[in-house]
Parts: sequence; structure tokens; C-alpha cells
Amino acid sequence: MVTRDELQRLVGRRARLTLAPGAPGGPTLTGRVLGVLDALDGVLITVEPDGTPGGRVTVHYHHIEAIAPAPPA
Repeated sequence: MVTRDELQRLVGRRARLTLAPGAPGGPTLTGRVLGVLDALDGVLITVEPDGTPGGRVTVHYHHIEAIAPAPPA
């Protein structure tokens, strides 16, 4: 499972998320990380998916199997 620090380091950058089955936007999601929010049951990350200007996908951290910086679009 990814940590809050791993997610926070990518805010403002493009990233590629590998998501668990059934996660919103899965099985992979690539886009700009807009923010990380602490929640009572963990951490949420909001991503603007590539090809969807102004779009938003919010994913709970337990759905994220891996996250890594993505090359520039």
C-alpha cells in the first residue's frame, strides 16, 4: 500500500497509478495529481486524468497498488 508521503510528493505532477480491481478510473490512471486529503479512514488523492481537462477522479489510498511519476505528456 502506498503512503501519504509518496502521494504528497507527486502533487502538481503527472503520475501513473496502478489501481486495485473495482477502483474508480482503473485499472490504471494517468494524470496530474491535484491534491491529497486526510480522511478519517485514510487518505484520498484527486487526479485530473489525461485527456479530460477539468475532470476529476478521487481515489482512496487503499485502492492504489502503485504510483510513480509519469513522463511529460
